Amino acid sequence: MRFAGIRTRSAGPDDGDFIFATRRTTFRAYVERISGWDDAQQRAATNEELGRLPFEIVEEWGDPIGYLCVLHQEDLDFLEELALVPQAQGRGIGTHLLRRILEEAHRRRVPVRLSVFADNPARNLYARLGFGVVGGEHPRVTMEWHAGDLSGS
Repeated sequence: MRFAGIRTRSAGPDDGDFIFATRRTTFRAYVERISGWDDAQQRAATNEELGRLPFEIVEEWGDPIGYLCVLHQEDLDFLEELALVPQAQGRGIGTHLLRRILEEAHRRRVPVRLSVFADNPARNLYARLGFGVVGGEHPRVTMEWHAGDLSGS
């Protein structure tokens, strides 16, 4: 099985360094263009979010390769963040993780919503999996997938 070694686990306080480093690698260029990147500010935000949001660490054969955070609400699931280290990108792992999120939302009969930088290439993946643009404010767009549509996955 292609993704047999991919697992997720709940993030703990010791995962803050990994999440911050992955966030810096993955999102820094976008944030710099908009408001500038400040390591101290971003580190503080990561620590604060880690304490209150349900982050999961993505592992491949026990090694951390990324993280995700999905907020499960009564009427929708919101994909807060999904980030993979560069070595894990382009291998179908993000697609695999998104399909798992969509399958869970399908079981719950709720849509999945996310916000993405308008120029992020991940938008193509989201569109391929059936997400459509439903709004947003520059530099981000809001995309949504509906529970009845597993055709893209």
